[in-house]
This record gives sequence, C-alpha cells and structure tokens, in this order.
Amino acid sequence: MGRAMQILLTNKAEKFLAKQYKGDPHGIHLVRLFIDTHLQESPNPTTLPNCAKLQGRYKSMGNLWRWRVGKYRIIGDVKSQQLTLEIIEITTRENAY
Repeated sequence: MGRAMQILLTNKAEKFLAKQYKGDPHGIHLVRLFIDTHLQESPNPTTLPNCAKLQGRYKSMGNLWRWRVGKYRIIGDVKSQQLTLEIIEITTRENAY
C-alpha cells in the first residue's frame, strides 16, 4: 500500500466550507468525509469514478481536476510527484462552470 495523499485546502475553500455548513450541514459533512477518506487514502484520486479533468476557464491554470460530491464540486490540482492534492475551490454546480 502506498503513502497517503497530502491534502491542502486553500483559505477560500476553508471559508466556503465554514459558511456553507450553517445552511447545509449534511452536504458539507459529505464533502469533508469524501476529502478525509476517498481523496486522502486513494493512491491516485484522478481514477475515482466522480472525477473529471477540467477544461474551459480552468485549462490555463494547469493540471486541474474536479470531483462531484452531491451538489458540490471540489476543484483541485494533483501533484503526483509529491503525492499532494491542493484543493483550490469547493463550490456548488451553478458556480463551478
């Protein structure tokens, strides 16, 4: 079994989770659970079934991926050499694309 993935959340993502928790505690709990279990323990989180490579406005920002968790989208940059996933943004579907 490989090393665990290091997860880094930007301040923007942390603030979004804290703010949304008041209105949707169940949905945010699912997002946190997904980050702490599936993303953290997966040797390659880009192979998860709810993952897709981003195109469009995010394409110029580099190697970005999107994971769907309920009505939320987790947008992150996977750096394979360091086994690091930097979560850049967590948002609802309406605001993600």
